[in-house]
Amino acid sequence: MRHEVIRNIDDWRRLREHWNGLLAASRANQLFMTWEWLNSWLRVHPEVSTLAVICIYDDDGRLAGVAPFYKTDYTLLGIVPYRALRLIGDVDSGAEYQMWIARADDEEGVCTEIARCLREMRAEWELLWIPYVCSWSGAQRTVLQALERCGLGVRTRPRDFSAIRLPADYETYLAGMSANRRQQVRRNTRKILSQPGVTVRKITSHDELGPALEALFRLHGKRWRSVGQEGVFDRNPRERAFYLRFVPEALACGWLAMFVLEDGGEMKAVQIGYVYEGVLLQLQEGFDPDYSPHVGNALRAWAIQHCIESGITEYDFLGGHSEHKRRWLAVERSGMDVLGYAPGLRSLAMRLGVWPTGRYLRPVGGRAEPAPQELCTVDSR
Repeated sequence: MRHEVIRNIDDWRRLREHWNGLLAASRANQLFMTWEWLNSWLRVHPEVSTLAVICIYDDDGRLAGVAPFYKTDYTLLGIVPYRALRLIGDVDSGAEYQMWIARADDEEGVCTEIARCLREMRAEWELLWIPYVCSWSGAQRTVLQALERCGLGVRTRPRDFSAIRLPADYETYLAGMSANRRQQVRRNTRKILSQPGVTVRKITSHDELGPALEALFRLHGKRWRSVGQEGVFDRNPRERAFYLRFVPEALACGWLAMFVLEDGGEMKAVQIGYVYEGVLLQLQEGFDPDYSPHVGNALRAWAIQHCIESGITEYDFLGGHSEHKRRWLAVERSGMDVLGYAPGLRSLAMRLGVWPTGRYLRPVGGRAEPAPQELCTVDSR
């Protein structure tokens, strides 16, 4: 095997034709690692000009693995500088489940070669930060072992996720709820969807995207302002810009799962997610609290029924587990955050327990990690 480190955008773009095929042959096969996701993110982050994309090639010259890092800066206590490697597309986007891509038939060898390359590059970085890693695929074990095998430090901490396993039909799904909860879902859904002028639909054309996205941004912000908080699209223009860039790509690829509830042609609730490998990944939502406190739940019930009828096997809430998600029959599953560090004196802070998410170790001019997915939870009584 041999490795190559890509450091500029022009060289990055020549990987496109091989990317998604390699991803599909790996255990890192997640939407948030697709070419479309990563490249869309780079387009709305022109300030990220320093890449460190580690490419691994097998003896036949085929691309066998990629660790798509970019470089960013941190400071310890606002004074001591640290150079970090993070995965492209990880912030201002909603990304989770990111990890190195390694062809499954030689995962250990590829990951070991990536770790060797990182060791050779240790003069360029002090910490490696990959939050929101899923554990159920098992791919992270190979990565952690490779880092340790090559003499690099690594720490992990638990991270919880939440998802609904969808049965073959909607009535079976409802039957899994308590009698009171089942009656509540049916009653609130019927009350809203049976009103004259109310329609629910899935966004399927490019012409529908603009109005639906603007409604999502507006309703998401209105919901959070109603409880005295600021929604992600209001406080973070770059996340809004990423949605505007990536959502058309997702529609073209057949991944978009965006649902709207309208009354008299006016959108009252919007949910957006993506279907990838038979799983709906629920990203964001918004609804008009002045219209009904139950309208978001009514749209979710419709969306879950649509997923079941479409043969989707899982409705994934992504990061975090809450009572709101549990009431929809979501079950908790575990993941982790991964912090790697190069050996030496400058790793002392990481070895003593400092994480790049608190007040001590902070990014220069940006947020420390992806924020958990925000759900506009509603009154479920």
